[in-house]
Amino acid sequence: MYTPHAKTNMKPDENCLLQLPRELIEQILGNLSLRCIKNLRRINRRMNDLVLGPCFYSYFGQKSTNLTPSSLSSIEALMEDDVFGRHVRHIRIISETFAIDSAENTLATGLYHTAESTLTNLYGDEFFVQLDKPMSKATDEQLKKLAVDLEWMKAHAEAYEMVFRTEKGEEEVVNRLAHIFRRREHSLLDTIELDARFVDGPGLFSRPVARHIVDSDRQRLWARASQVYRLAMMAWARSGVAISSLLIYTNTTGCSVPSYDATVGLPGLMDAGLARSSAIVKDLAFSFSTRMDHGWERLAQVYGQKVAAVERRRQRLHWQEIREEIDWQDMHGIIATTEGADYTTDDSDWDSDTEFDMGILDEKGSEIQGRYGDTMPQSLYRDNFPGISRLLQNMPNLQKLDLHMYQTLEYEAYDGGSRLHYYEAVFKHIVDAKLQFRQLKTLILRGLFLDAEDLLTFMRHHSGIERLELHNAMLGPRPGYSGWNNVLTTLCRSAVHHGTSLSNVFCSGLYNTSRTFRGQWGHPHNLLRSHEELKGQWVERWWLRSRQGRPVLWTREVLRDEFEHENAFGEEGGAQGAKNTVQWTPPAGLPMEELRVLQEEEYGRTYG
Repeated sequence: MYTPHAKTNMKPDENCLLQLPRELIEQILGNLSLRCIKNLRRINRRMNDLVLGPCFYSYFGQKSTNLTPSSLSSIEALMEDDVFGRHVRHIRIISETFAIDSAENTLATGLYHTAESTLTNLYGDEFFVQLDKPMSKATDEQLKKLAVDLEWMKAHAEAYEMVFRTEKGEEEVVNRLAHIFRRREHSLLDTIELDARFVDGPGLFSRPVARHIVDSDRQRLWARASQVYRLAMMAWARSGVAISSLLIYTNTTGCSVPSYDATVGLPGLMDAGLARSSAIVKDLAFSFSTRMDHGWERLAQVYGQKVAAVERRRQRLHWQEIREEIDWQDMHGIIATTEGADYTTDDSDWDSDTEFDMGILDEKGSEIQGRYGDTMPQSLYRDNFPGISRLLQNMPNLQKLDLHMYQTLEYEAYDGGSRLHYYEAVFKHIVDAKLQFRQLKTLILRGLFLDAEDLLTFMRHHSGIERLELHNAMLGPRPGYSGWNNVLTTLCRSAVHHGTSLSNVFCSGLYNTSRTFRGQWGHPHNLLRSHEELKGQWVERWWLRSRQGRPVLWTREVLRDEFEHENAFGEEGGAQGAKNTVQWTPPAGLPMEELRVLQEEEYGRTYG
């Protein structure tokens, strides 16, 4: 029986933490403050060794910040520590936007979207997806909790916004971040990563593609992502720190840096010393997008005050041409089939016009807030295309290059023509600039529009490339090349003939660009060879799919010993494949709708 005054001889076990499984110890340490961890070291020698062991150092290897004063202070305290600071190798900078409008919309409608689900194929690959299913009525408990989360977001959003609202605030963020980057003389920092997400409440976050997010919040997140890109890159340039890996929203589904923003922001980064910092980068993964409309009121946030002033002049001129119904090919600074002379946009007549600006606020370039239609001059302006190439000029020692393009434009072409193919100029600028990456081993192109000759030229000039990956790539029509099989066969046979290092070509979702139809993705190129036996691995990994009762190989890996195989990359003359007439019924459970949604989340909605 228990009695309140009973005495016990049991002594608290100071070593109880040491008896736990290592995995649990890591979780516990990961949730403690730096001060608590330092106190743990003082318990005894064994505890000190545990805290300072490899498992703990690996936890400190990556640290994240959303650039608020408190999160920056946390990393500063860590970097100043003589023991822990030198083990920080990876800094992740997160762009955040409070999903206030989205929460208010859900409270108003009382409807909830289906939650995200995890897909796992038989091979063990995992995917996260959220289907566009009919919405369900929220419970009283859900709405009550959402109302509490909304009040929390409103209370914290203003303080968060104040950090980025003024030039002085931005300058402080840049200086503190630059100081963190160069904090230690012998720092092991080798990776800077950018990420983006929505804040739904205390400790609650959503991906940029989450379906409960309304367009106004999504527009704000894209603007914040571009702003954080500018501030983080400026801090890195000022720091002069040489890193090996730069990851720009590469792990962020549905949010990127518009290629236009990369172009117009580059001069300021170069002035800050970007060339010095980027000279030894070995791994660049850059997710960019077609043009986004950040909103007239956010130009200073996205570009900074100085660049925003020039951008306002450009925008006023473009909107004047739109109202005058000037043909898109004749608009100011537009890329067209034939290059014309560029025009200056610094005329003082366009410096300030409050009445004109109010009219712009009432206009929109497409039916989706934050998106441009493909007839808008902003979406086809020449400055959309050279920024990536100009950035790469400062990274001559790349060993791995991963470029990902996200499609944001909405089809509005009145003449039935496609405009999206003009974004093949992004890769064309890289080729035309004759950039040389003599150490490049891996090239990954995701969602890019490619000209056949540009791809072949780049590969010819980089004989050291060992692996080429093409994901959701679009091939434009080119005289002399009938399609993907023709282009890739030419590429691989050239590698064998000239003895280059290429040994592996991975393809997934290859398309042909339409220039006369609505520009839709259409059917992918079938990578299945004539009369080829279907492999179990293809089925297990969902690489093999079905169309009209016939097998379509969506994804394939071709190794060096297959490079001279006849039709190594499937048949030309139709997406079905000219000779693949065998009937095939896909296995039960093949998630075709989920795979379609995954593609849209990764690369943007189907054009049109």
